Amino acid sequence: MFKFNCVLPYAVAVPAGFVLLWQLIKRWYPWIPEDFAFLSKLIRGLRLISFYRKNNIAVCDRLAEVAKATPDHPFVVYEDDTFSYMQMHKWINKCGRALRGMGVQPKEKVGLMMMNEPAFIAVWLGCNRIGAICSFLNFNLRSKSLMHCIDLSDTKIIIAGSDAPILEALNEVETELKERGIEVYVYEEGNGKFKSLSPVVDKEISDDIPRSWREDVTSADVIGYIFTSGTTGFPKAVNMDNRKFFAGAVLMSFANPSPSDVIYTSLPLYHSSGLCIGVTGAIVHGCSCVLRKKFSASKFWPDCRRYNVTIVQYIGEILRYVCKQPETPEDTNHSVRLIIGNGLRPDVWKQFLQRYGADIHVLEFYAATEGNVGFVNQHNKFGCVGTFSPLLRKFGSAIIKFDVNKEELVRDKNGRPIRCGPNEPGLMVGKITAHTAISSYKGKKSLTENKILRNLFKEGDSFFNTGDLLMYDDKHRLYFCDRVGDTFRWKGENVSTNEVSDTVVHAEGIRESNVYGVQVPGHDGRAGMVTVVLESDELDCKALYKHVEHALPSYARPMFVRVQPELEITGTFKQRKVNLQKEGFDLEQVSGDKLYYMNIQAKTYSPITPEIQKKIETGEIRL
Repeated sequence: MFKFNCVLPYAVAVPAGFVLLWQLIKRWYPWIPEDFAFLSKLIRGLRLISFYRKNNIAVCDRLAEVAKATPDHPFVVYEDDTFSYMQMHKWINKCGRALRGMGVQPKEKVGLMMMNEPAFIAVWLGCNRIGAICSFLNFNLRSKSLMHCIDLSDTKIIIAGSDAPILEALNEVETELKERGIEVYVYEEGNGKFKSLSPVVDKEISDDIPRSWREDVTSADVIGYIFTSGTTGFPKAVNMDNRKFFAGAVLMSFANPSPSDVIYTSLPLYHSSGLCIGVTGAIVHGCSCVLRKKFSASKFWPDCRRYNVTIVQYIGEILRYVCKQPETPEDTNHSVRLIIGNGLRPDVWKQFLQRYGADIHVLEFYAATEGNVGFVNQHNKFGCVGTFSPLLRKFGSAIIKFDVNKEELVRDKNGRPIRCGPNEPGLMVGKITAHTAISSYKGKKSLTENKILRNLFKEGDSFFNTGDLLMYDDKHRLYFCDRVGDTFRWKGENVSTNEVSDTVVHAEGIRESNVYGVQVPGHDGRAGMVTVVLESDELDCKALYKHVEHALPSYARPMFVRVQPELEITGTFKQRKVNLQKEGFDLEQVSGDKLYYMNIQAKTYSPITPEIQKKIETGEIRL
């Protein structure tokens, strides 16, 4: 009896002690429980990728598994049509057989130029089924940019959508395509110049394709080329293998998806967000996926209600466009529980939740198609992209000091980079190892080598240069600041284009804004300039001056304003800045757009005339 009485307190005290210790850890070091939750989910995802790789399972194989387990479960919903997993599996088999019959062999390249539609998935996974490489061509490209991507792909056949803009783009380069011996097939009906693929596919049987048709192609081999968005020149092709596609599905796993979830993507499928995270994520988790041909702000919520959407993908500025839509009594009438994406600015983040539902989880993430660095806002903290805790820093990522004016690393006396402390923006880099390799670019080795920083912290090491400036706060929450080049220096101070843009867009009469730095003769650094789209016909110069004077420090206020009818963006809704920076406030280069400068004496923005431009360039007008 005595022994029992002695053991009992220990039996109670030990578990109670662990509970108390855990509560203290959660209170004093809240990032530790968050790290455990993040790492446990990440490790499960990495084990899944390892399993797929070990067993040589491709994306098409995973879809076949789901199709045979739940044949009637909806996979793709598109306009008024619904395709079950089994229907899509059979369609993929027919496409694979058709391509094989057209002479496409394993590791040969097939160009795919379509807007979002079910046929895109059928052709892509048809290529995957026979071991061919699918080159995802941006349907917004024209002329030289389009031919650059086609030539880089080394493709001899292109499958195109039947939409007029795509056919117009291909018609423009018809001569170049013929010179290279490239055949173009249009899914659906041909247009006289190009053959139709539909009859070829329709006559094929839908039986499973033998694994032997892929020959020696493994899950580690390239299955596709996804092109960078081209904000700074011609797009580069990222070599994508099955593992990279499954990595997108791992990112989707942080949304805790189940087969009952309906994922809505209006993001272009030629980009990794739509194809890897959205479509492949749906396949891995057995979800349904609603495709919209192209993003439409006015159709966004009607689509979500019509299809009972639970998870929404976003990127760049599309949610800003959604929030610009007129308010309706139906704003909170929806089933969306989570949105997943990147590039959501804090002002839109706040407005979106206030208007459409504060309980919506914003799964903002940070990642790059070719990179080895990734973070995700699993714990729904406002404005951040994840956690950068002492534990997670041990896994190889680092934020290092960067001189945005010289666009080079800040190094110590030994020539090594200096790690940033809390609340200090710096360049994010990711250590390259056998387990954290980056995806190479197709083409010259120098394209990939230019993204690698070697001998950084010690001789022999190598790190992926993300080209992004990030920062973590005292609570280890991680925030995206800017792209390198999107931060400029003026009057001895660093200026964030994103922060200035977030301020300008709240000025009266401003619908959209794009901020960048421009060179001014006789001045060091770059002066701030903003291109705006107006809600009315005329810029309220005094109101804008008053707004930026009140909201921004003197060095961050835009010195110049350019008015355009619409902003130029990439296919992934990123704003283009390069041409705007080159043209600056030069009237000879800017045709048709109104230009203004900050007239400090008159406390307004005044029109730039040839005389005013000359005075600015000679220093007669001081900025």
